[in-house]
Amino acid sequence: MPYLVSLLTIAGIYLAVLASPGPNFFILSQLALEGQHKAARFVVLGLTTGSIFWVVLALAGLSTLLAQHPWLAAGVRVAGAAYLLWYGVGLLRCALRSHRSAESGTAAHTPRLASPLAAYRSGLLTGVTNPKGAAFWTSAFAALFPLHAPAWFHVATVLLVTSLSLGWHLGITWVFGNAALRRGYLRMERAVNGIAGGALVLLGIQRLAGR
Repeated sequence: MPYLVSLLTIAGIYLAVLASPGPNFFILSQLALEGQHKAARFVVLGLTTGSIFWVVLALAGLSTLLAQHPWLAAGVRVAGAAYLLWYGVGLLRCALRSHRSAESGTAAHTPRLASPLAAYRSGLLTGVTNPKGAAFWTSAFAALFPLHAPAWFHVATVLLVTSLSLGWHLGITWVFGNAALRRGYLRMERAVNGIAGGALVLLGIQRLAGR
């Protein structure tokens, strides 16, 4: 019974982390709104792999390692910031191109992920360098995980995190893949690209600041 309570507590707090808007949400919702459903699903697989990566490292004592070697934590933060800045600037450029295309009467298209592998790699990089995930696994999770837990509890935790990550992120693609939402998006494409790009750039700057 105590282990079940621990699992439910971990699940509840992890869902709260997933639900707060961040890079995962902005990237997935953008792809779904653009109709890039296949790419979005491979991004979800990459994000879930990133979650598995973090939970496995946390179970192996990552929080202690990062505490002993602050440069590792700094390296993860800087890599994630660089990626978010790159992705956000790309969306801002798309918003600017959309404006110019509207003025000239030509169509503008946002860049598409070239292949399933590129989409998976994008999701993996986003998941591994997500500051929310890193903070959760190296702090809250370490405090919630029971001492001297049996091997089955470790396996159950990994399976729990995998299923929650898959379910939540696929849910985002399903909601924002709605036809009515897509039609609305096409009418506001420039503004949505600008807002999403600006949010990712701000997240990148915030991460570089180490906050």
